[in-house]
Amino acid sequence: MRAPRAVDATRFCLGLVAVARPDHVLRLSQSDESERVRRVIQVLGARYLVQSGMGYALARRWAPVLDAGIDAVHALSMSGLAIWAPRHRRLALLSAAAAVCFAAADLGDATDRAARQTEEQTDER
Repeated sequence: MRAPRAVDATRFCLGLVAVARPDHVLRLSQSDESERVRRVIQVLGARYLVQSGMGYALARRWAPVLDAGIDAVHALSMSGLAIWAPRHRRLALLSAAAAVCFAAADLGDATDRAARQTEEQTDER
């Protein structure tokens, strides 16, 4: 059994906290504590759980790039929410920041994998 990528493990942990304890996320962001906001946090946490699980299960070269794209779109959507819904600005910006960090980590991982593969191909020649 192989170890998960660090970014997938981190994404899984954040997703688990968001699903199981959305109040922790709300406290961190000092955001509105409505039931609707809790549910949105849980849905986004579930997405992180699925995304981390698929990243681990697929283990393909293109998976980190796909993960980065998903998180980049999420960061953009949360930035838009921060602009259009000032009441949820802190939570949206916190979510966008997490997504940017995950996207950067995924792209770094994809770059490292590509470099290793190039080195291996060079060594074989």
